[in-house]
Amino acid sequence: MTPEELKDKLKGVLAFVITPFTDDHDLDTRGLIRLVDSMCLAGVHSIVCAGGVAEFYSLTIEEYHQVIRSTVRAAKGRVPVLAGIGHSTRIACELAKFAESEGASGLMINPFYFVEPNLEGLVHHYQALSKASRLGQIIFSTGHFSYTPELVERLAQIENVVGLKDEVGDLKAFVATVERLGNRLAWINGMAEPLVPAYFACGASSFTTGLANFAPEIPLSIYRAAQIGDYASVKRLVVEKVAPIARLRAKRKGYAIAVLKEAMNLLGLPAGPCRLPLTPLEPEDRQELTAILRGLQLL
Repeated sequence: MTPEELKDKLKGVLAFVITPFTDDHDLDTRGLIRLVDSMCLAGVHSIVCAGGVAEFYSLTIEEYHQVIRSTVRAAKGRVPVLAGIGHSTRIACELAKFAESEGASGLMINPFYFVEPNLEGLVHHYQALSKASRLGQIIFSTGHFSYTPELVERLAQIENVVGLKDEVGDLKAFVATVERLGNRLAWINGMAEPLVPAYFACGASSFTTGLANFAPEIPLSIYRAAQIGDYASVKRLVVEKVAPIARLRAKRKGYAIAVLKEAMNLLGLPAGPCRLPLTPLEPEDRQELTAILRGLQLL
């Protein structure tokens, strides 16, 4: 898939698949294949593997390869598969080459952590990735490492860069970036379901979600409502079906991933534990999650 073809596909629900582990914290590739297949059957529009909720930072390089390979093969071309690419430039380039060789559709460039490179370092990072792989790249802006409109404009000069996932929540900056670049990039709401109306009104055509791992109909129903401008239904769905889980995920550090995995474990889906340094839910929070799932009629 060319970068331009990927850009045209970046609409709808971008499902970020978790990385399932066994009870011994080993990679569960069979479980991953099962999850990807179920997402495709449910109707998500794209799948991202080896992202933040997939604990990419905890994977060995060999495991990283297995995650990308298993996800692409399980999708069987039904939806685009974006490979999360993290770490330093040299490692990221090797992963990008591997993702392309395995048939991935594009690259979600995971944010930096620990280091904060300057503008020239960032530009060189994306340029190096473009030399390593012909796949389209998505800029991933977060509160820990946010991209200014000026920086996005500079990165957009790289042909392979075709999208921006905004997980900052600063709509003023997002609007300024969209106004600068127009349709040069695909605009992705990285703040998930709660901010769909706001981001779609500002130019986004897709949103990311972790709920698709165990309740894909929730984000899909929200997207269908947003497509026709029925934001009253979007708000109702968010309040009734998303907000309780979102509040629990925000309750403690590390819960953004731990809550998703524990929900899947309770529902009998392949997830397993989080890897250290993340820890399991507190007993009272696990009880709260159980009650939420029952209230959603999932359990």
